[in-house]
Amino acid sequence: MKKVAIIGVGLMGGSLGMALRNIKKNSLRKYEILGIGRNIESLRLAKAKGAVDRYSSDIKDIAGSDIAVICLPVDMVAGAYKEAAKYLSKEAVVTDIGSVKFNIETKINEFKKNKSYPDFVGCHPMAGTEQSGIKSAKKNLYDNARVIITGRNGKSTKAVAGMWKDVGCEIVYMTAKEHDEIVAFTSHLPHIIAFSFYNMFLTKHKKNGNVDKVKAGSFESITRVAKSSPDIWMPIFLNNKKNLITLTEEFCSLLKLFVKQIDNKKSLEKILRKSIKNENK
Repeated sequence: MKKVAIIGVGLMGGSLGMALRNIKKNSLRKYEILGIGRNIESLRLAKAKGAVDRYSSDIKDIAGSDIAVICLPVDMVAGAYKEAAKYLSKEAVVTDIGSVKFNIETKINEFKKNKSYPDFVGCHPMAGTEQSGIKSAKKNLYDNARVIITGRNGKSTKAVAGMWKDVGCEIVYMTAKEHDEIVAFTSHLPHIIAFSFYNMFLTKHKKNGNVDKVKAGSFESITRVAKSSPDIWMPIFLNNKKNLITLTEEFCSLLKLFVKQIDNKKSLEKILRKSIKNENK
């Protein structure tokens, strides 16, 4: 049985633990899960929900784990790796679920100058919700999700990829730099739009309370992820700011272009039909 330590048993970590604990090989459990965290009440809930077999608030208890999965905000991943590495064997492997990869890997590569530290394999599962915390964890969160792996360390990468495949994920390999450029567009920019649009709604609502009474379905769609935790998303924005500044400026230019074309029926129709043509391909 493989021993997996999950550092940070919230929505993502808890859901991973639940999924891994449901996997069997030859009728026997394939994974044993240790939850590591600071909040004992949350860890107790994780145990009650079936996300972990045992839990601890002491990082030293990570010793003996085969795989350690860091499920913390991206600005805490490198530090957590350094702390966990002190108690793991060289044969173990550390991975993460962070939405930003380049800065994390750069810092960890510095720590890995200590030759006794285990391998690190950067990962990012393209799954999740706007909710947070162990209370929102569910065992099927990762079903059919893609997991981006940016670390190519032979045996270690194979072990981490195998874990994600076991919970029903498809693996996609790319460099950390390419990952950050792509997710800045497909994930981070939409969150910026959602947060900004919702702040605009709050301003409008103060002036006219009726705004809240006539929200359409499209309003709910565009603002859903604005309910996401700032503690998670602020570090993401700060750690991918170069890509995000470029993309946000590009998006603002497109909005300005839309306004310019709004009295030009032909040009406006051309803009509107682009998405329909793409959808029908």
